[in-house]
Amino acid sequence: MVRKKLEGKVSLLPKLSLTRPITVLMSLTALMVVGYIAYSSISVALMPTGFTPPFLGVWTPYPNANPEEVEQLIARPLEEVVRTIKGVKTVNTYSHSNGCWTFLRFNQSADMDLAYSQLRDRVDRVRPDLPDDIERLYIRKWNNDDDPIMWIALIPDEPIEDPYYFTEMLIKKPLERVDGVANVEIWGADEKSIQIYIKQDAVKSFKINLYEVINTLRSDNFAISSGDVRDGGHKIFVRSVGKFRSLEEIKNIPIKGANVHLKDIADVVYDVPEKSWVQQIDGKSAIQIGVFKESMANTVDLCTAVEDMFHKEFKKDPRLAGFKTEILFNQGQFILESIDNLKNAGIWGGMFAFLVLYFFLRRFRMTLILNLAIPLSLLFSLTVLYFMGWTLNLITMMGLMISVGMVVDNSIVVLENIYRKRSEGKSTLKAAAEGTSEVSLAVTMATFTTIVVFLPMILMSGDAGFKFYMLRIGVPVMISLVASLIVAMIFIPLAATRVVSKREVKEPPVITKINAYYNKTLSWSIAHRLETFIVLMLFIFSLSYAMNNVAQTDDMDGNINDFRLFLDLPDNYSLDDAKRVVTMVEDTIRAKSDRYNIRTIDSRFRHNRGRLNVFLMPEPSLSWYDVIYNSAEELFGMADTTIMSRTEVVEDVKKRIPELPGVKVRTSWRRSGGNDEASITLNLFGDDTKRLASLSEEVERRLKSIPEIISIETDREQGEDEIQLVIKREQAQKYGVSPRTISGTVMYTLRGIQLPKFQTDDREIDMLIQLQEEDRQNLEQLRNITFFSTNGREIPLEAVASIKVKKGFGEIQRENGKTFLAIKANSTAENIGMIHGKIDKAMVGFSMPYGYSWSKGQRFNRINERNDSQMFGIILSITFVFLLMGILFESFVLPLSVLMAIPFSFVGAYWMLLITGTPFDTMSGIGLIILIGVVVNNAIVLIDLVNRLRLEGYSRRDALVEAGRKRFRPILMTAFTTIGGLIPMALGNAKMIGISYKPLGLTIVGGMMFSTLVSLIAVPWAYMLFDDMRNYFKRMVGGILIRKNKQVDEETVPTV
Repeated sequence: MVRKKLEGKVSLLPKLSLTRPITVLMSLTALMVVGYIAYSSISVALMPTGFTPPFLGVWTPYPNANPEEVEQLIARPLEEVVRTIKGVKTVNTYSHSNGCWTFLRFNQSADMDLAYSQLRDRVDRVRPDLPDDIERLYIRKWNNDDDPIMWIALIPDEPIEDPYYFTEMLIKKPLERVDGVANVEIWGADEKSIQIYIKQDAVKSFKINLYEVINTLRSDNFAISSGDVRDGGHKIFVRSVGKFRSLEEIKNIPIKGANVHLKDIADVVYDVPEKSWVQQIDGKSAIQIGVFKESMANTVDLCTAVEDMFHKEFKKDPRLAGFKTEILFNQGQFILESIDNLKNAGIWGGMFAFLVLYFFLRRFRMTLILNLAIPLSLLFSLTVLYFMGWTLNLITMMGLMISVGMVVDNSIVVLENIYRKRSEGKSTLKAAAEGTSEVSLAVTMATFTTIVVFLPMILMSGDAGFKFYMLRIGVPVMISLVASLIVAMIFIPLAATRVVSKREVKEPPVITKINAYYNKTLSWSIAHRLETFIVLMLFIFSLSYAMNNVAQTDDMDGNINDFRLFLDLPDNYSLDDAKRVVTMVEDTIRAKSDRYNIRTIDSRFRHNRGRLNVFLMPEPSLSWYDVIYNSAEELFGMADTTIMSRTEVVEDVKKRIPELPGVKVRTSWRRSGGNDEASITLNLFGDDTKRLASLSEEVERRLKSIPEIISIETDREQGEDEIQLVIKREQAQKYGVSPRTISGTVMYTLRGIQLPKFQTDDREIDMLIQLQEEDRQNLEQLRNITFFSTNGREIPLEAVASIKVKKGFGEIQRENGKTFLAIKANSTAENIGMIHGKIDKAMVGFSMPYGYSWSKGQRFNRINERNDSQMFGIILSITFVFLLMGILFESFVLPLSVLMAIPFSFVGAYWMLLITGTPFDTMSGIGLIILIGVVVNNAIVLIDLVNRLRLEGYSRRDALVEAGRKRFRPILMTAFTTIGGLIPMALGNAKMIGISYKPLGLTIVGGMMFSTLVSLIAVPWAYMLFDDMRNYFKRMVGGILIRKNKQVDEETVPTV
């Protein structure tokens, strides 16, 4: 009997729903059970795994060198070999006093595993050409697991004799035994080592060639294979061992014959080396520990296990009783808080959607049934993500949260149409079957228009990272929308047979009045098409004003609530002088700790520079209602203004720090990704670093004219005084001293050099040799370094080399074989686009010599690349939506009327950002792309009904007015449920690793609100315009055919 009632044109899914209700209910129950299991079992992480950025790096340590030396000996040879690697886009080298970083950026299509293998091969090839005393080169790949999941500070109450060994044995090794810990690194703990301090006077008195002695020592601590011998048919391997076995053995190494030993010309000690850097937490010496996780480990569980080790296990050890522990960063806690914020926002979004539906429907059971689409769709999405092996992280959670308000749209349209059929007098079963089938194609296409906007993100050839993360946002949205379509096609018809009565749903009186006013406005706009066109064009033109006045930035505003102070100190300062300045700055900051909301101060300094990382108390993640409450307090002057914002703190600290001669204080804060990149960077390219330094002075003068720039620095300002040694080759040859001996002796004795490690039963100990401190304190002592000619004559250094002192560069940077000097400026202005525009004006008329050029830095390039990628995504998304609607309407022209909703959504989005003072960033761009797929849905349902009414015999005008009247309420319902679902995101201040969700929420909310209101007029107007165009072209083509064939076929229903 049921089958008989459903005979006719009924879609497959509604038919299945109505003929097999038990099957449907069992399937939904199974989905909920499996979904809950998936939700309980899915791994939780901060960020998704699986993306390898197209970057590789090579770190070449070369301590106590000068940047020019590092550039010549390391950077240039490395550049030559790595350029030949397949897929390399740019090669950047950064040479400074401690070594050289070589960064390789690859094309997006590059195979990074192959690139890594090729880079290792190139490094092995160039290794013989690099300085002999470079022990190892480190090749680095980047991924999300490279950063520590926890930073812990250990503050001892008294000095430790061997801090590194102590920390390694009591903290590091127990932590590395925790399941899931990949590595534990220690910073700020000096490790005891064997130091050989050469005494210059003793070397002179014994007439010893230091260069030969040091080279002998470098090769003396050896153990090599010497082949094998056979004894009685057994093979026995022979190993020559020359390793030092004790400190006394090292002291007694013969240096000159049997009478002069190492202890006669040097002090050999086993102790903590000279301090060159001091690490402090809140003014006390501290040791920092970084915990790294294995790739498959659960971050939250692992952080909890590590915390338990510190709070429980380590407290039982009496040797750690005097230690104070402070957790500086806990990624697990950060994940839980961030996901809780998103979860709460999603729950509130669902509640808002429920209230919107109840306001329109005024029936609790029906509203509840519609709202069931939210948990069912999200559970289905979580189940699929679980079986795909994905994690529940901030990116996928954002996709799920975006879906909250959208997944009820299909159910609303279906249920509304079922009600319309029921009010026409049809039976409950027939109304459910016909009402669902009638709109099935429209809601299916509307769903796929939203899904299809994410395809360009997969196909685009731009930023691989952007593609990767957009896919992680898009897949949860796509799965949820497909699930919502299935729920609308299967669950809603079945539920409607139980809750939908013949009695028509009474809409709220205010909606009835608005609907009547809308119908009058629509009728007027149809009758006055020119006037309507002018109004619509005014809206479109206003988009240009909003776009030009919305601040444009990237996602670099900072991911931790902290700021940094960099201290440039005079070169003649001692470590005690530096500590005095650092203490003064710390005391200045602590004097207003209540207003600054200081959590802790992490300082690190050496004799001529320092860095203070000032951690403020974390900004609380506020829900939408907290933000509204705080805004109301500010409006009525009731807000607590004692706590200063980070920007206010930085400005106040700069004013309060007293000026000291030769001391320069610079401010910054950590950007997203953890780097300290300046707000704005200009790069000057050329061959001569001196010429670049000269040109930079003019550039700096021009930049100072920009009011928004608060500080400027160049690489030349960060350099230290350098001693340049120019060998007099003729003199050296005359005395029989080779240039290699001269440069090697000076390098070994002043900078020091690592000897092979001293091995004990349980550890390896570093060995270092250099001049004793009292013999390397001034230039006069350097000049007195002596060499011995072939006849034993004593030759001072100044006889075979000239010594010059000059200001060196802090860092020498090169890109693709060209040297460049970076000019870094900081600004508190959010509108980076505006700052770059002012830089262009300031640089007008700046001429550079032939072969020299300037460009804006990586941040500018990133913004441009992002804009290009987003523009490509927008164009491709519109194209895909157009193609889908062509399938729905079987027309080339009518889909254009639906596309009219898109520009008006952009108008609303940009004006919302402008009114709220929110800058346009990556999140806003993602919001624009999502809008393309969402705002056309209502237009599709509207035009679909217009076409069906015309087929029923309505005139075009009457069809438009009737469709507007009938679709007004469901259009408002779907729009406001989407808006309601995003209100917590748009009004709250929750962030994802420093990137606020707010611009995304505001963009979609603003675009949806304005587009919904305006497109109710604009889409019918555009439908008439393009329908007229279609008829015109038909008549034109028909006229041509009449003249050609003398015959025209009359068609009752026009098609294209």
